[in-house]
Amino acid sequence: MINNLLIAALCVIWGATWVVIKIGLSESPPFFGAAFRFLIAVVVLGALIIIGRKSLPRGRVRLGWILLPGFFMYFGSYGATYYSEQYLDAALAAILFASFPFFVAIGAHFYIPGERLSLFKILGLIVGFLGIVVIFHDGLASPTPGKWWAMGIMMLSPLSSAIASVLIKRHLHDEDPTVANFLQMLFGILILFPFALMSENISDFHWTMTSIAAVSFLAVFGSVFTFVSYYHLLKSIEVTRLSLIAFVTPITAAILGWIVLGEKLNLATAVGALLVFAGIWIVNILAPKRALALAVRNRGRD
Repeated sequence: MINNLLIAALCVIWGATWVVIKIGLSESPPFFGAAFRFLIAVVVLGALIIIGRKSLPRGRVRLGWILLPGFFMYFGSYGATYYSEQYLDAALAAILFASFPFFVAIGAHFYIPGERLSLFKILGLIVGFLGIVVIFHDGLASPTPGKWWAMGIMMLSPLSSAIASVLIKRHLHDEDPTVANFLQMLFGILILFPFALMSENISDFHWTMTSIAAVSFLAVFGSVFTFVSYYHLLKSIEVTRLSLIAFVTPITAAILGWIVLGEKLNLATAVGALLVFAGIWIVNILAPKRALALAVRNRGRD
């Protein structure tokens, strides 16, 4: 029950972050925006570690397996997202990130025991992605003219997130989610801040109510709560199944746009949503049943 509530919360919050990132970029350069977001998140996580009297890991090998996903997640993925959203509509960025489950499924197939691809998993992923395409096929904005390369940079985000998720699932099963996120975000900002200082002007970050609200929301809810919850869920749920959240977040963004901004929902949204949930059902319900039936049949033959 708790896991289902956490998944629902992730779908809502991560759906909102696409819009909030876009709003925040109107007041700040991308790398400084991402760096300040994770700086605040690190402070909050550090406080939670002190209050909870949690211990930090020891040993270079163990620490290395914690920090490596941090590079891909908090520098690679978010650096690409923040930078490319300067030139892409939030909806287009969200649909490009919806390729995340495909990258995860491929990585898990080769790197995580017991999470091999099956025909039904592939079918479910395709059906779910088609749902996202149907939802946004009329409303997808094009990138700024001459900036099509921004779409290529954006694709680095789901790829980097997938690498991080697979590494976390394989190597960090016993790590405390709060401690792991603290160290990974700290590692991320140690790269983001120098990168921002070399490529951006800090005076371009405008400390307005809009930027402060955006960074605060993204730090506390979009980073601390979501990633601690995500790491917790990875301990008990297949990474491929959990990655399907990326199919739901664009639907959440569309619904929030309807509620908050008065944007219209049409038949394509309903049809696309049905396809998305059909894909999720195939991966989460049909595929495991099929795998169990095959396992029982093979045992019977033995």
